[in-house]
Amino acid sequence: MKRFVTSIFLTLFFLPIFALYTIKGKIIDSGSQQPIDFANVALIKMNSETPATGVTTDDKGHFLLPQVPKGKYTLRVSFVGYNTLNIPLNVSDIELDMGEIKLFEDSKTLSEVEVVGQGTQMTFELDKKVFSVDKNIAAAGGSASDVLQNIPSVDVDGEGNVSLRNNSSVEVWINGKPSGLTVDNRAQVLQQMPAESIDKVEVMTNPSAKFKAEGTSGIINIVLKKNRKAGYYGSVSAGAMYVDKAKPTGTLGLNLNYSSSKLDAYLNVGIRAMDFKGGGYFDRYGLNGADTTSLLHQVSDMGRGYHGLFSRAGIDYHINGKHTFSLSGFGMLGSGYSSSDIDYQYFTYIDNDKQLIPTKEYNRTNTGTATRPSWSVTADYRYDIDKSGSNLMSSLTFSPHKRTGIERIVENQDNLVSKDFTQLFEGNNEELEFKLDYTKVFSTNQKLEMGINTMSEIRYSPASAYDNLASDSINRYFNNFVQAEYNYAAYATYGSKYGNFTYQGGLRAEYFVREWDNSYFASELDAAPITIQGPTYKKLNLFPSAFVSYSLPNKNEIQLNVTRRIRRPHGREINPFRNYSDATSISYGNPDLLPELSTAFELNHIKSWDNHTLSSSVYYRFTDNVMQGVQFLNANDTMEITTMNLAKSSNLGMEFVAKNHLFKILNLTTTLNLYYNKILESEYASIYNPNIITVIPEQELFSWNVKSMANVILGKNTFLQLTGDYSAPRLVAQGKESASYAVDLGLRQTFLNKNLSLNMVVRDMFNTRKRSSITYGEGFYQRSENYFMGRMIGFTATYNFGNMKPKQSQKKESMEMNMNGGED
Repeated sequence: MKRFVTSIFLTLFFLPIFALYTIKGKIIDSGSQQPIDFANVALIKMNSETPATGVTTDDKGHFLLPQVPKGKYTLRVSFVGYNTLNIPLNVSDIELDMGEIKLFEDSKTLSEVEVVGQGTQMTFELDKKVFSVDKNIAAAGGSASDVLQNIPSVDVDGEGNVSLRNNSSVEVWINGKPSGLTVDNRAQVLQQMPAESIDKVEVMTNPSAKFKAEGTSGIINIVLKKNRKAGYYGSVSAGAMYVDKAKPTGTLGLNLNYSSSKLDAYLNVGIRAMDFKGGGYFDRYGLNGADTTSLLHQVSDMGRGYHGLFSRAGIDYHINGKHTFSLSGFGMLGSGYSSSDIDYQYFTYIDNDKQLIPTKEYNRTNTGTATRPSWSVTADYRYDIDKSGSNLMSSLTFSPHKRTGIERIVENQDNLVSKDFTQLFEGNNEELEFKLDYTKVFSTNQKLEMGINTMSEIRYSPASAYDNLASDSINRYFNNFVQAEYNYAAYATYGSKYGNFTYQGGLRAEYFVREWDNSYFASELDAAPITIQGPTYKKLNLFPSAFVSYSLPNKNEIQLNVTRRIRRPHGREINPFRNYSDATSISYGNPDLLPELSTAFELNHIKSWDNHTLSSSVYYRFTDNVMQGVQFLNANDTMEITTMNLAKSSNLGMEFVAKNHLFKILNLTTTLNLYYNKILESEYASIYNPNIITVIPEQELFSWNVKSMANVILGKNTFLQLTGDYSAPRLVAQGKESASYAVDLGLRQTFLNKNLSLNMVVRDMFNTRKRSSITYGEGFYQRSENYFMGRMIGFTATYNFGNMKPKQSQKKESMEMNMNGGED
């Protein structure tokens, strides 16, 4: 193995050096003869649609493409509102001076370009797919969760949980950084973040070694808007939303941008209030062998809502042409409420399972409020070493997130209050991260990246309860869980291109440390809690990655990549606190959880036509120590729910992503995912009662899902967006989820030279976005259906202002082989 690795690196670093050339020129407006800054200049190899390199013009319209290998290319110059210009080139001179290149403004082209931006626009890069969502109609007035719901391969359930290719082990980043988002808090952050603040979403199903190895299914990076165009530009927006059976709510937004040769600054403020109504039912059958012995029937009505402020601001100071210092951050303040009204009915089966006899009835109401102040601040420094693109970047990010809540639970039986208690809880998370990244561009076709990344994270989660009937605290509800995590990482990747062949290899090393302790009362009679110190977990892991791409004739491209990823348990997954808020189910974490490790292979084929693009992928992922939520009945017939390591799982799938421009008025993006999922047999014991052993039999299932988004031009200033998705039944531990589907609609009308836009959205048009499942285990069988919100109708108005035309807002295409961390 050592000889193999050594030979690979020797091959990479001692490739022959070929003759390199320079291309330069100036882009001007054909009418005014004025230079066009921030125009996109891409150099595309013959018979390929993937840019070999690319730059944007400076404030004088100049561009420079250094170190270009000899060959035949197309020089593509584009800018919003102008005809795209394609110039064939045969690079064979030491320096090729293109002189002045004129772009012609065309109103028809402007209209078409703007319409293309109405929906999710997709571009392919070596290790990710990029979806431009800045004009997404269906998400207008919505949140980041609504944006992600419309991204191919991504799913967001009613509680805000995000999954990628049907796998919830996914990292969600903001501007190339975790920004303190965790499984415990990211649903709240994404639901509060305005959709209008998002520029694009990058999906990496197999991230390279440059990126943190956390998340076995990949990374979703949300890139927030940051316009850079000389002068100022801004917008204001207001909207109203109504969800079936809930109260009407509203949104307000303000976006300001300023840019000059020395300073770039931006400010975004959004105020959102949302109200949701949901409900569902739950049936649990008690089993004794083949006989059904009992039934618990549960019907619930639920409500939840929140209101708050989300803001972000940043400033970039260009010290000179090589050095830039940036300070940026975001914050959110707000509060929310939750309520539920649950009716419980218990029955016993007699007469050979044919007759039901009621045995008990009661009602339970839960009402609670919570606050969730959060913020994140980042200081960045960038040193552009040379004009080839070599640079050194460092960043320091501090992200504290906090959540406090209080919940009152009242049980009524036979018109008498049988229980009345109040739970108090906190969730505190502080993350500090430092990154140092070095990029050396040897030529247009050769790049080396190296870096270090350190992270520390402290979480503490105190909880307590008070019995309102007895006027006393409840010791068994007390818990104070403290967890500290440290991750020290270093990586190196090398990429090169030779002719039509592109490759990248890398290795990442992560040394992870976790410590925790927990305070609790051993019994109701104890006067003081006891504290236990958990064992320190230390582990060094290596994560290799490899990417290969080959450009074929007639705009075909093949990509192969292999990566290794990890999912470490965090927060409530390992917190042993027992949550009694539901009388029929007790949930708690498992401090003995081990990380799950996953190796993934992916083969992609991309075929481009003039108006169509098709991406076909075959992927295979196998995972050890799979973490899954499991459940079992205890001796009191109460369900216990926790997370355990199952044996192994494997996933084999095919994914097709098609982008089509039809009849000049329709843009259609469709994703079809076909996959086979297998979970091997495993058994586990309760951490509180090791004598209870539950066996999960081997499960396997073929499933599929499809998502399609259509953008239609109804008129010069009128646009329609229609999105539909369907998911076939899929596996979960101890059962499966049923099929589901939903349809969203968006309509946009613009006025005043497109400075004013009015949007109408209807989400879940047919009220079908529900979750139903069937699960089973030793002594029970249960089925349930829940929905967390109904049909939503919304209206949003946005007005743009500034000293530049809206068409000249920067639409910078991504030209780099790898993501450079969002905002630099």
